[in-house]
Amino acid sequence: MNRVELLCVMDRFMMEAFSKRTVAGLSQHTLFRLALPPFQSFLDINVRKEIEKDKLIIATASSLGQDRSGPGPEDVACLLKKAREIDESFVRKAAIFPINIRIQYQDIEHYRRERIEIMLDASWRILQQWQGRRAFRAVVSELYSEEQFKSLIHEILSLYAMETRMLSRSIKMPRLFSVGRDALTQTISRVMEQEAQSLTGSLTSRVFRRKH
Repeated sequence: MNRVELLCVMDRFMMEAFSKRTVAGLSQHTLFRLALPPFQSFLDINVRKEIEKDKLIIATASSLGQDRSGPGPEDVACLLKKAREIDESFVRKAAIFPINIRIQYQDIEHYRRERIEIMLDASWRILQQWQGRRAFRAVVSELYSEEQFKSLIHEILSLYAMETRMLSRSIKMPRLFSVGRDALTQTISRVMEQEAQSLTGSLTSRVFRRKH
């Protein structure tokens, strides 16, 4: 497995862990106990599309090579375009649920662009530094302090959570569920932020427990 593949595997682990933690957190709320099984399936589809987008970001970072000073606006624009194509597939898969999704890109694209910029820059820096037989932990500890890395991971997860919250506004639900829409959205947002903080701390401790 090469370094690009390893970075993709680590990203998938982080995103799937975030999704599972979110579901576990939501299960503690009465509001979600009945709706949780279909909502969990919905979250699973949503996180898979984000993992697919992240793979594109990491692959783009790798393709830039060493002859560039870093990612540019044109790289971000290209990834935003590809992200919309992945969204179209997501909407088709989500059609199995009793909801209608019309993604309002004016609501989510600011957060999506920022997340792409941060992930693309971090992936490029890590892959540039990750040469020879060096360990991932050693590379990260040279590029970031523990606090900087913690802030990086938290920002990536928080931007994903914010995009998910904004995406929920694009969902047209049956009248039965739409009555509690605001309460559902607020609960999802609160749980995702709590889990983002918890997971960030866990991942940072794992990476920095041994620097050499």
